[in-house]
Amino acid sequence: MVEVEHSVDIDSDAETVFSLVIDIPRKARLDPNAKVLDVVQETEGPVGIGTVFHYRLVIEGRIADFRSRCIGFEPGTLLETVSDSDPPFTVRVTVTPTDHGARLMQKESFTVPRIHIPLPAADGWRGKLIRLMFGNRDAIQQDPSASRDEELRMEAKLKRQLQRWLEAIKQELESEQSNLRA
Repeated sequence: MVEVEHSVDIDSDAETVFSLVIDIPRKARLDPNAKVLDVVQETEGPVGIGTVFHYRLVIEGRIADFRSRCIGFEPGTLLETVSDSDPPFTVRVTVTPTDHGARLMQKESFTVPRIHIPLPAADGWRGKLIRLMFGNRDAIQQDPSASRDEELRMEAKLKRQLQRWLEAIKQELESEQSNLRA
């Protein structure tokens, strides 16, 4: 399991911040790590438990097409979703009031499959059969520490991406607040 978490303090009231959190298409467009092709709410009514969103994004040059379903919701405070992607991921977003606005916190948890199959000698019939069955040698780990190293690299990358996204949201909301005051 890979988990990343980041929070930002935003000079905007908690209600405004949460309004952006549940405006999924707008929030997705603020992600500097992805190009939004389409984000739509597939279920009727306001956002709440059971609400389903369909995402079609370009991430690192590849199209990501998946759905997320709301599994946790507290008006003004919490939105938690789980994706149907491979691997699946959970996103938990909370908004809490602060003395000078609101704190936006997002935690993302990714289930990373680990396959550890000791490979027989390449010239043996078992080795040839396993390679024929799996094809992709990257999916077969002889060394369990290699999987953990990959998780650590993924975690560092996802953390940087999450920080950039939340900073973009902060900038957007504080810019709006600045324009309202002017």
